[in-house]
Amino acid sequence: MKTLKLLEYSQFLRHKYLETLSKLPWEEVIKDRGASFPSLRDIFLHMVFVVDAFINYVLQGNPNYPNINYNEYGSIEKITKYLEQVESRANAYLNKMTPEELAENIESKRKDGSTLLIPVEDMLLEFFQEETHHRGELLALLWQMDVAPPHIGFIQFTRAQMRKSRV
Repeated sequence: MKTLKLLEYSQFLRHKYLETLSKLPWEEVIKDRGASFPSLRDIFLHMVFVVDAFINYVLQGNPNYPNINYNEYGSIEKITKYLEQVESRANAYLNKMTPEELAENIESKRKDGSTLLIPVEDMLLEFFQEETHHRGELLALLWQMDVAPPHIGFIQFTRAQMRKSRV
């Protein structure tokens, strides 16, 4: 169930990036940087939204996920609260996931109205890839600001997790 380990890694990094954003002046967090989403805040919120949409709605059979208004998140505290709510629901779902459930197909509607049957694990990998793209975007923007990104590689993360479990 390596896919679930990748999602655990993403969650770990999400918190590291939020911690980094929390140390920046708010004006820097909301400044338009001309990226896929205008600001660091908006990119980060999109990442959290994708967790919510993919895991808390689509994978659980509800394609009617709510839209997000980025401007409603006027502080790191509001972003943190949203992240905690989304991850709490997602973790409750993922922690019960079995190998059989990962192999099950889910119907995915396409923009043209057609549908595809996609294994749950593939949907989770798609989510992981989506978040990785945006995390790379945050990383590059932080470098441009001369801020050290909090990136930790997957191997480094798994080794640290193994050390913690031995203690």
